[in-house]
Amino acid sequence: MSLAANSLHTPVNGVHQASPIQWSDAPLLTQDMLSGTFWSLGDVNRGMFSPFVVLAPDGMIGNYFDPAVDFWHVMGGRLCLIDRDGLPSVIFDSAHIEDGNLMALAGRGVIGGVNTTYLLVPADHPQHPLFSTPAGVERKAKFLVQPEEGLRRPNLVVVPANSKSLHPRWFEKIDDASRNWDLCIGYYGAETPEVSSSPYEYLAHLPKTKKFKIIHDLFYEGSPLWNYERIWLPDDDLLCDGEDINRMFHLSHKHGLDLAQPSLKQGSGSHPNHPLTVHKSDSVVRFEGFVEIMCPIFSHRALQICIGSMKDVESGYGLDHLWPSFLGRPAGRMGIIDAVAIAHTRPIGATYDVRSAIGEQAALWQAYGFQYRPVPGVK
Repeated sequence: MSLAANSLHTPVNGVHQASPIQWSDAPLLTQDMLSGTFWSLGDVNRGMFSPFVVLAPDGMIGNYFDPAVDFWHVMGGRLCLIDRDGLPSVIFDSAHIEDGNLMALAGRGVIGGVNTTYLLVPADHPQHPLFSTPAGVERKAKFLVQPEEGLRRPNLVVVPANSKSLHPRWFEKIDDASRNWDLCIGYYGAETPEVSSSPYEYLAHLPKTKKFKIIHDLFYEGSPLWNYERIWLPDDDLLCDGEDINRMFHLSHKHGLDLAQPSLKQGSGSHPNHPLTVHKSDSVVRFEGFVEIMCPIFSHRALQICIGSMKDVESGYGLDHLWPSFLGRPAGRMGIIDAVAIAHTRPIGATYDVRSAIGEQAALWQAYGFQYRPVPGVK
């Protein structure tokens, strides 16, 4: 039977079929096999009540928060949901298997005070509720330039850019020998890419395409961009230098951050969006539960979980609340790096309609079954 991670991501609309479902003992599972996989959660009476649950790294539960579902673990080869007291709330000991593929897991337990049989069905990121790509349309960027195999630094910066991008300034105060990051430019201008004013390792041309669609298409399955430990996804209107970027990546590694960002300067020429992200001079790294879409730094494993949310978004509004949820809101693995302060040179809403963006956010949250929780210091 196939139990590869990709087979567990196969979308399944539901386990109810015309013919009776055949259940058997669940196969032996492992932590590594399940980490980073996506599921819908339900029970035999109510059906699927949570459409997108993540078995996030290190036992965290993503996008579903209940005292009875505080953690996940594999014990004796069985997937267990663990409550906040450290006791199993559900043990999934039965499975539905078709043609060697795991189609569902089932187990008796208690969630929310309801004692019944619970079901986990492999899922995937839902289609965008407003702008989904038609079936059969390939979404895979083609690189015009990329380095030879093996010639890579440990970290990667991916910037959707046009001819006005500030990314050439990012090479100030650093040289190729000391730079710990490669640069990928996803050029969105309609014209032939004009990027000769700075070094770069990768170049792709995706004309008239929005930021997160570009990023999704660059990180196709098998893309060389997956061969990096940390990935920074900045807007092209951010002002910093090469030493700043080196320091960001270093501190992200040192503190084991799955999701982070640099702090934002406040004052003339810089436009921070949220009080939470404004630079604090007495801090090096602050562990916070929010990282904005302007400049997130992902670990490899965190980006693998979150990349599907970027596929068809226009504005990106709301992604910065979804990503921490997908990762299980890991308090010790998210942060703002105050040791680096960058300038945001354009005010929010300068290049898109804010009202439409808020509408997109609401539709996207509903598709994921996401429950909003206010974050202090975030507007």
